Amino acid sequence: MTGPISPRILAAVDLLAPRPGERLLEIGCGTGQAIQAVLARAPTATVAAIDRSDTAVARARIVNAAAIAAGRVSIAKGDIEHGPVEPGGFDRIFTIRVNSFWTRPGLALPHVVHSLLPGGEIWILYDEPAARIVETIRSSFETFGLRDIRTEERPGALAFVAKTPGNRRS
Repeated sequence: MTGPISPRILAAVDLLAPRPGERLLEIGCGTGQAIQAVLARAPTATVAAIDRSDTAVARARIVNAAAIAAGRVSIAKGDIEHGPVEPGGFDRIFTIRVNSFWTRPGLALPHVVHSLLPGGEIWILYDEPAARIVETIRSSFETFGLRDIRTEERPGALAFVAKTPGNRRS
């Protein structure tokens, strides 16, 4: 039961460029379109996803039922502002158009940092340049000890990216 994936979601996932074998967490998965796009690009990646909405979680589970059955995806109701999803468990965490990272970064970012492996990355993605939030996100990344802070952009997608301290595990 899948439909066409939104062009803005496709642009964001293309910019994210999922890699084979990595463990990803999507915060605010909505109906699960980005999960589909990630798995199409990185067939051996695994994705855990959370959303605050029971309705969105239910729909995302239907849309990604085959991947869930294959053990490649898990989707749960959750809120990153209330705690890490899996301490030290993810290579990269991404979110598409979730505003709490610039409206209330002090609540979400500490839990993101604890959910990433050493050297893991957070990707905060938007579909258009958002000049008013650039400095807030950059400052928040610095406050929570993230490093290698950068932006990446392509038509239809803008990402704020940073790494946790430490080396990547092999």
